[in-house]
Amino acid sequence: MLRAQSTGNNPAQTTVSEATLAEIHKLTGNFLVDAGVSAAQLAVTRNGVLIFSEAYATKPPRGFSPVNKQTLFRLASCSKLFACAAIDALHRREKLDLDAKVFPLLKIQAPASRRDKPDPHINDITVRHLVEHAGGWNDHESVRAADGAHIPGTEWDPVFSLRQIAIGLGLSSPPSKLDIARYMYGKPLQFIPGTQNFNTTYQKSYSNFGYLLLGLIVESVSGQSFIDFVRTGLGAESDTSNVYVSRLLEKARDPREVWYIDPGSGPTVFDPRSSEKLMSAYGGGGFLPEMMDSAGGLMTNAETLALFISRHAAWGLGGRNPRSARTGGMPGTASLACSRRNGIDCAYVLNTRNFNGGPSQQDKYISSLESLLDQL
Repeated sequence: MLRAQSTGNNPAQTTVSEATLAEIHKLTGNFLVDAGVSAAQLAVTRNGVLIFSEAYATKPPRGFSPVNKQTLFRLASCSKLFACAAIDALHRREKLDLDAKVFPLLKIQAPASRRDKPDPHINDITVRHLVEHAGGWNDHESVRAADGAHIPGTEWDPVFSLRQIAIGLGLSSPPSKLDIARYMYGKPLQFIPGTQNFNTTYQKSYSNFGYLLLGLIVESVSGQSFIDFVRTGLGAESDTSNVYVSRLLEKARDPREVWYIDPGSGPTVFDPRSSEKLMSAYGGGGFLPEMMDSAGGLMTNAETLALFISRHAAWGLGGRNPRSARTGGMPGTASLACSRRNGIDCAYVLNTRNFNGGPSQQDKYISSLESLLDQL
């Protein structure tokens, strides 16, 4: 049985429609039951003040704590809004030029494999290109041959292909973020940097790897790890003390972290030589959160996420941006962060991306949720 944990009375709620908040609660509960989601959080703020927060969950599996509003959930691509905020902070402090060339900045001058030859445009990629998904990589598009024709079967996402990269580099363990960057330095681009981006391709141009590079840039410029800069370098007005990097191994898992549900499985990411199969959300999905922190490996709660976008853009650089939104999805995770024109910011986190009835269930929920948010 799905249960909800409410915020209780909040003085800020007197300025909004209690009836609409009740509708949001009912809509969310119905969606979670119908979609078969066993753990979730939803938070709503108005002008930076929390007005609604719920944690929903069934009984936890053995070894996990009951879900509450402080339970930590992986964010998947909603991690990227923290990467944008970090890049923006360094730029505003005049420590980073958005038009700086990425690979020279990272001091990467040669591919990891001597067999590879860098793309002629690889050193033209700028920080701004990465933010806009304009760097030359597209997770959903195949590589082009010399004559411009697409090569079938070459669509792939490097941050979800760590086993393949480890094998390519002859490693006996997962590659580091720098290993991934050097490996990709020797691979062909899918388009010339700056000639297309997320908006010009109707949201089809998208690169997780580009955001991995943004995290490396934050580390190079700040002298801190990406997560340390997010937690300490964004200013006192941004409370990121509850933002962490998720870990796959049980012995490294934060006891406050939720369980994840995904039907898939695959070869272990921990040892490229092993044929052991693991659940996709726990090592069989080709990814490690700590190797994709800035691209999708962070975790927090819905309250922290909603409050953060009341000060920072949900998409792109800069401060709060009305009508901006970002979604996330990976094995065991679905997330949303959205800002509305009426001062409302909303975030949810779920412990699965697989829904009874398919992806359209979530699409319908988001559409109905946004309609109610606009009534607050």
